[in-house]
Amino acid sequence: MKSLKNKFIFFGVVCFLTTFITQAQNETSSNSFSYRSFSVSPLGVYVGSNSGPYLTGDVSFDYGKSIFSLAGGFGTEGNFIGSSDDIAEVNFLYGRSFPLGEKIFTEVYIGAGYFHYNTYGLTDEITRTRGDIDESTIGFPIGAKLQFKLGERYSMGLKLGGNINAVESIATVGLVLQWNRKRN
Repeated sequence: MKSLKNKFIFFGVVCFLTTFITQAQNETSSNSFSYRSFSVSPLGVYVGSNSGPYLTGDVSFDYGKSIFSLAGGFGTEGNFIGSSDDIAEVNFLYGRSFPLGEKIFTEVYIGAGYFHYNTYGLTDEITRTRGDIDESTIGFPIGAKLQFKLGERYSMGLKLGGNINAVESIATVGLVLQWNRKRN
């Protein structure tokens, strides 16, 4: 599992760095802050020390060629009979977008945010008491969206991501549905 997480992280970093090297963006940039898109990833999976279904959503804004997003996500191990591990995150992201073809484009991002992890385990070494363990920390998310334009305002694709933190680093993958601002 650690090898898979490292591959996702490496892929995200490479995609993010290539946006600064390439000049593939054909749009003219304006220095005004404006709405860009809303996306949701309803069919996702997270992988950490455990794995399970994962749901994310974000709203993005343009400022010149830069993209700023507010994103949130929730995942659970899916053990509904007993106790299960749950994760939640809220992140502020910076990213770039560039076309890969006429109907294909990508967005890559990096950021920082809040990461919460809940698990069931040993809470006191002396009394051997077990219970819920809640841990929160700062997380550093990275990721990419590879999307196909379905129309002027809609796109669908694959979303890869990861969150590096001190509690439970995770990798995510899922289908992404995005509603874009209508461009001139």
